[in-house]
Amino acid sequence: MKEADKTKNVQELSREVKDMRKEIDSMKELLGGLIKVMMDHDDQFSDEDEYN
Repeated sequence: MKEADKTKNVQELSREVKDMRKEIDSMKELLGGLIKVMMDHDDQFSDEDEYN
């Protein structure tokens, strides 16, 4: 494999890793929001007669 091809492959992989990091950060933000909503929802139903 030529040196130029190796460099191109490394650059491509680097871009892919950066894209994956952005996606993971987005997922963390989304999951954090969902957890917060679920916790807030649980707080609304903390009474003894919540399901009666």
